[in-house]
Amino acid sequence: MTQFDDPDAPPSEEEIRESQRLREALEDASKESAAADLLRAVKHAVEPKAIAKADLDEAVKSGMARGGKRSGGVVIRVAFGASFVLAAAAAVVFFLGRGPVQTQELVHTRSTQSLFTERFEARGGESARIDRIAVARAADLRENHFARWGVGDKRGRR
Repeated sequence: MTQFDDPDAPPSEEEIRESQRLREALEDASKESAAADLLRAVKHAVEPKAIAKADLDEAVKSGMARGGKRSGGVVIRVAFGASFVLAAAAAVVFFLGRGPVQTQELVHTRSTQSLFTERFEARGGESARIDRIAVARAADLRENHFARWGVGDKRGRR
């Protein structure tokens, strides 16, 4: 039987020992415990300690001193410039290397008259009519996509 079988069961001897170790690790920071480190991190995230003014001033001074030095700016500009040139060349090859684009006539759908030859009943059948329209328009859309992509042929068009 495991701890997951009955969540209301009393703690086992092992669980009691582990909780005691965690309690001791939380009270004494010199004792190593991953669970205690995690709990301390959560506590400090929720209730952070105030930073001493001297430590804050030192951190700001250190950051400002490093901010004046620039390194790697030229390399980054050259890398981005080279990347742009390669991308532009690839775009030119892609668009000009395709040759003339063949266009196919697209299916134009404006009316549902061709879908229904029988008269509608006064009541009922709405779902069936909507389904028929949706299926027909999905097929038209699919044919238009294929025509734009340059695949397929004109067979099967209405």
